[in-house]
Amino acid sequence: MRHMTTALIVLAALLFAVPVLAQGTGASLRIQPGGRENGMGAAGVAVATDATGMTWWNPAGLGFAQKAAVQYTYAQLVPGLMNDVSYNYATYVQPVEGWGAFGIGLVFLDYGQSEATDGSGTSQGTFGSNEFSPALYYGTQLLPDFSVGMALKYIRIQLAPEKYKGIGSTFGIDLAALYRIPAAHLRLGANVQNMGPSVTFINEDQSSPLDRNLKSGLAWDLFSSSGFSSTLAADFNQSLVTNDFRTYHGGLEVKYQNSAGKGITDIGLAGRVGYYHDKLGDIRDLTYGIGLNWSSLTLDYGSVPQSTGLPHVDKISLGYRF
Repeated sequence: MRHMTTALIVLAALLFAVPVLAQGTGASLRIQPGGRENGMGAAGVAVATDATGMTWWNPAGLGFAQKAAVQYTYAQLVPGLMNDVSYNYATYVQPVEGWGAFGIGLVFLDYGQSEATDGSGTSQGTFGSNEFSPALYYGTQLLPDFSVGMALKYIRIQLAPEKYKGIGSTFGIDLAALYRIPAAHLRLGANVQNMGPSVTFINEDQSSPLDRNLKSGLAWDLFSSSGFSSTLAADFNQSLVTNDFRTYHGGLEVKYQNSAGKGITDIGLAGRVGYYHDKLGDIRDLTYGIGLNWSSLTLDYGSVPQSTGLPHVDKISLGYRF
């Protein structure tokens, strides 16, 4: 296309570098929501206990949902450089007796405003670029300690105005499983994400596959005593678009929950640390985060690394369990 912008080129360099091109199309599909999970090294496939964990990370977790819950995650993806590039994920979970639980989710990745120019450099006004992806989730127990789940997503990607053929859309499906081993305080999870048709912008010859990948992981509840508890989590992510892209994640959460007493509101405080390894994306660094819950209200913060030279991304999640 003749109509390009400096801002869009900079954004592509930051968000769609070599590892992203190797993974597939749809940056909004690969950005991990959840302040809790991100603080633990971006590991959450088997954690699956909050609303975000039971939808985006592993919808099979919905099979064990006991209460309705809602959660929202926000992040600035290029802090200090392009502050209007933001990520938003909202989700709601509703158990249905005898069926398991259903969920809805919405991802909105805002690339901000860019200036369009013609071949001579003359301004043609501004346009917005974004990705928008609503989703439906469902999970149910097949056995007392084994559940399965799925997601159905619609993905719309707008990189340039429609008259320049910069808009593409498709749908994707996730298939997931979660197995609990109560005697060992262990959970094992897997989620095949974003299986669906490629995205076409100009013609079929230039279509791009979705960011199809396999996530697998475990979560081990190490101890629980006198209000203290801890969880160790580890994930492995393998791209199904290319064998060259895989990432490793691990983290630890230590939590204190004050559930004592008459007239005292339950308050909990959690500290988290983790490690994020992405060889192709040149990411080998620590993650960290904290969490606070006051009765049914939760606030979680997680900080995750990007490629060398870019600042950490801070993700904040606000949730409520009914």
